[in-house]
Amino acid sequence: MIQVWNNFLQEKELRNFEKAFWNQYIMEGPVLIEFQNRLRDILGVKYAIGVTSGSAALALALMGIGIKPNDEVIVPDLTFIATANAAYLLGAKVVLAPTEKERPIIDLDLVDKLITDKTKAIITVDLNGRISWSRELKEKYGKQGIYIVDDACQAFMSGSTDERAGTQADIGCFSFGITKTLSTINGGLVVTNNKELYEKMKIMKTQGMESVFEGDSYRYPGFNFKLVDGLAAIGLEQLERLDDKIRHMTMIDEMYRSELKHIEGIDFIPKRQHEFMWMSDIVCRDRDQVRKVLKEHDIISRPLGSPLHTAPFLEAQADYRYADNMQKKLLSLPSGPNQDLKNVEQVINVLKNSRLY
Repeated sequence: MIQVWNNFLQEKELRNFEKAFWNQYIMEGPVLIEFQNRLRDILGVKYAIGVTSGSAALALALMGIGIKPNDEVIVPDLTFIATANAAYLLGAKVVLAPTEKERPIIDLDLVDKLITDKTKAIITVDLNGRISWSRELKEKYGKQGIYIVDDACQAFMSGSTDERAGTQADIGCFSFGITKTLSTINGGLVVTNNKELYEKMKIMKTQGMESVFEGDSYRYPGFNFKLVDGLAAIGLEQLERLDDKIRHMTMIDEMYRSELKHIEGIDFIPKRQHEFMWMSDIVCRDRDQVRKVLKEHDIISRPLGSPLHTAPFLEAQADYRYADNMQKKLLSLPSGPNQDLKNVEQVINVLKNSRLY
């Protein structure tokens, strides 16, 4: 069976983990500091904080900018539910924004209609590596006291050197789960160029305490979002292969685009310059039929998750037809930094030689 994602850890990661373990820094220590510094330099930002997951990164970012009950946070309708949950669980009202017709990112031209005097933040989402409008929104709304938080959990290393996903907002959030390009098995990262926000979030991610050991100062409400040295050690070793991972995943995406572009009923969302796809996806005239054909050949594919306006605890308040249409058509094909190219060739052959419609 061909899995939709293939990313495995190697012996070197295990050695790094063991080394960190025997150094007796079971929680945060020098390995985490090195990992944070390496990522800070790679992304070209001033500050980076390792956390337990991408979801934790989003929660910490919203806590850092002071989201409280009855604040409004604008979230694009097409994203993983974790984006909305981070705001919802802090008591904020989640305002769902329509997405573009041809790209699954927030519609920049419609954001103005959603702004109220209660708007505290706009979360952009670089869905599957597609760069959203963080820089443009920050330039437009920053002077109004509205923060921009970029959910780049699916977009690590997408974008140009001077405009990486997650680096153009007030705060950027990344995920390093096992299904991501860079993995710490489970982990995440918060980045910012704002020293005040950095200092605040650094304390908040350890229960709002400057020192757990001393335990005599409670600066802010917080939580335990600490990324441990052992997992950071795995991430450090993964960084040594990062360029190879990106080259391999880019090759897979180019193979699909080149070989499938003339198949009736299959299309692609155009890539913008420097965008890096986390998972290779196609736009299908009949997504369910394409999935059926692939499944018959023991090939797993993944549909795009339901738009957020379908969640019963969130309020639908705009026209989300483009999100609904995109969700019905978009399908992710087998990808990943360790996906065998023979598997990719098999997927291509099946789609080329099968009657899809």
